[in-house]
Parts: sequence; C-alpha cells; structure tokens
Amino acid sequence: MKKILVITLAALLSVFFIDRSYSKHNQAVIQKTLINEIKEHRQEPIVTIDFRKLYDFKWDEVYVFTPGTSLKNIEQTLGFTWLDAKSTGIKNRDDMDLIVFVENNQVAQYIMLPRKYGTLQPMAQKGNFMVKTS
Repeated sequence: MKKILVITLAALLSVFFIDRSYSKHNQAVIQKTLINEIKEHRQEPIVTIDFRKLYDFKWDEVYVFTPGTSLKNIEQTLGFTWLDAKSTGIKNRDDMDLIVFVENNQVAQYIMLPRKYGTLQPMAQKGNFMVKTS
C-alpha cells in the first residue's frame, strides 16, 4: 500500500512540475508575441492592439494592472481569489504592467509587460488596447 501511495505522489508531483514549466514557457511566448507586435509599430506614438487577433487561447476578459497594484485590488477587480497573484510581485514593481486573461472566473494566462515598451490603456471595444509607446 505504501508503495502505491509513493508512486501516486511521485506521479502527481511530476505532473505539477511539468504543468508549471509548460505554463512558464507559454507566458514567455505570449509576452514575446506582444512585445514583437509593439516593436513592429515602434515609430507610431500610439499603437492599437487587438488581443483577440493576437492570441488564439481562450479567454473572456482581459485586465491590465499597473505597477503598485495591491493584491486586494486585483481580487476585487477580478471578482475572485487568484492564488498566483502574489507571485507576480506587481505590488512592489514600478517597471511592469500585469496583463491577466480570464476565462470562466479563472485565470487562463497572465504575462508581465515591461513598461519600456509602452503603457496599455483599454479601449471601448473588448480586447482592444491602446499602447502609448512614447
């Protein structure tokens, strides 16, 4: 019985670590895609980005949190508790925006965007953001 328990625990831990590394890889790819899109239009003082066209993963809502945003504010805005919010460090950052994609009241994906690439501002149409690059 102990042997089955140990094997099951080892399998669960393996799945957890594989999922975490896959998630980190996805975050890097998504971040790079956004940065490349901004860089393509670097000469323009304002760039409009449609996240629905840029990304093919599923999400219902997207939120942008500016540097220094408290965890309480993030949870109030999202409308649910997000356990990984603290690990983003956004509360103590002054150089990054936190972009959170939500599907069915769960975080589907999130990325950090260095402010050196511009500041994001939501537009009237859902999923569209204006990036001020200057």
